Amino acid sequence: MDADKIRVKDLMKTDVKTVHKDVTLLTAIKIMRDFSVSSLIIEPESDGDAFGIITRKDVVEAIVINPVGGTSLLVDDVMTKPAITVNTGLSISNCHQMMRMVGVRRLPVVDGTKLIGILSNANIFVKLAEDLS
Repeated sequence: MDADKIRVKDLMKTDVKTVHKDVTLLTAIKIMRDFSVSSLIIEPESDGDAFGIITRKDVVEAIVINPVGGTSLLVDDVMTKPAITVNTGLSISNCHQMMRMVGVRRLPVVDGTKLIGILSNANIFVKLAEDLS
């Protein structure tokens, strides 16, 4: 696999689940479970605002820390914002380097201010496994 030649658009998933920041953690958990996704993108509040992200890891940590009231927390209480976003033309090599430096495993993909997909380390892994088979 030549990660310098493969672009985000080649590996990203376009079926991205989004939620509003005022959704409860319990609702977010149900959406993640029902759609078998490991993260949700939080919609910007207005023009010029950033996307946020909440992952399974964020949910687990929130519930373990606060087992009694954790599910009544809002996504806003747990999400990471701003989410680090990338565009479709960025190389997978650069994305991987960014993921390592910042310590994330998912990058929302945007075209200007519009969310169009998500790239995860799982997408990169699948491509690597395919190429090595």
